[in-house]
Amino acid sequence: MFSKRMSSRVAAILVAALLLATMGLIGCAEPEEVEEPEVSERETVKVGVHTSLTGGLADYGFAAREGIKLAAEDFSGFVVDGVEYDIELVILDDKGEPAESPVVAQNLVDQGVVGVIGALTSGNTNAALPIYEEAVIPMISGSATLPDITEEGFDVFFRTCLRDDLQGAALGEWVIELGFERAVVMDDRGDYAVGLGNEVQATLEAGGVEVLREEGQEGDTDFSAQVANMRAFDPDVAIFTGYHREAGLVRKQMVEAGMADVQFMGGDGIKSDEIVDEAGGVENADGMLSTFSGFSPDDMPGFSEFADRFEEATGRPAGPYAENNYDALGALITAIVDAQSFEGADIIAALHEIEYQGVMGSFGFNEIGDIEAPDKTGIDLIPRFELKGDTWEYIG
Repeated sequence: MFSKRMSSRVAAILVAALLLATMGLIGCAEPEEVEEPEVSERETVKVGVHTSLTGGLADYGFAAREGIKLAAEDFSGFVVDGVEYDIELVILDDKGEPAESPVVAQNLVDQGVVGVIGALTSGNTNAALPIYEEAVIPMISGSATLPDITEEGFDVFFRTCLRDDLQGAALGEWVIELGFERAVVMDDRGDYAVGLGNEVQATLEAGGVEVLREEGQEGDTDFSAQVANMRAFDPDVAIFTGYHREAGLVRKQMVEAGMADVQFMGGDGIKSDEIVDEAGGVENADGMLSTFSGFSPDDMPGFSEFADRFEEATGRPAGPYAENNYDALGALITAIVDAQSFEGADIIAALHEIEYQGVMGSFGFNEIGDIEAPDKTGIDLIPRFELKGDTWEYIG
């Protein structure tokens, strides 16, 4: 307890302090209020996702969409002119049909997107491109591999996948390397399949391989006539350059016709886990070989982490071209930031100058919109896969 003497001294000090505080209040003006800096909410910008979520390539469309969604999470919050922007994805389905593709394109243009990721296939890309070109909206596809697309003079088109002239040569050289002398090359009459088939056939014939060219039709289920022609030709290998739905059926009908020993190969269009069921089971599909128009897993420094994130988010392994589509959106947003503009012409100019670092590694785009990577050229870029059981495994 305090003594009485100490208590009196404390009381005196308190009274004096109170008087001084009162005098200060009387003698001074009230302090001015300090305005808090205005905090604006983050704005949003629309980016179109032009893909195929139904139809025969829904698995590819799923992989594309989910890869893009991961990129939207990572790249939201970018800054243009001091304003932060989140990405609003406008995702539309062209059903894998070229006739639906222009409808999707016009819808995205009408919704005011600043760029488009897609389309999924070469045929659908070709069908949509004139609309995006007229609207000056940049379009980056992660999977449209037909060489002609970038040769036709469109200013708005870019791609993060490799071209089929490269893949076709790589696939043909692989057939020659395996020692096959009689090959069937079969397409489905689509833009992608015919273009890839032509490249494969030219490479094979230049290497002295005898080639029988066959064609089916995307959507067909009966390939008995083509299989009969194959059987009469007695090939060592059959190369299907279309998509997995028809490829699986062709393989199934080949096995049923006694051609199980003929090696079955294809391009990126057959590299789907769904081909196992489409071919009639593991016993028919096991041992299929496929090339792919993207970088190999060994050449993509960010792929392992990306694949883990993809599977965690979706419950499914990262499907074909998921990483290409992730980096397509990443490149688009990087170009917008570099240009500090949402104007199509400015973004396109920035894409031609971009030095992008993403899941696939470092890359940019050349003067016609094809992907270019430092120190990566030629058919050695094209990876090879083998279907072992029910899983595609990278083999080199």
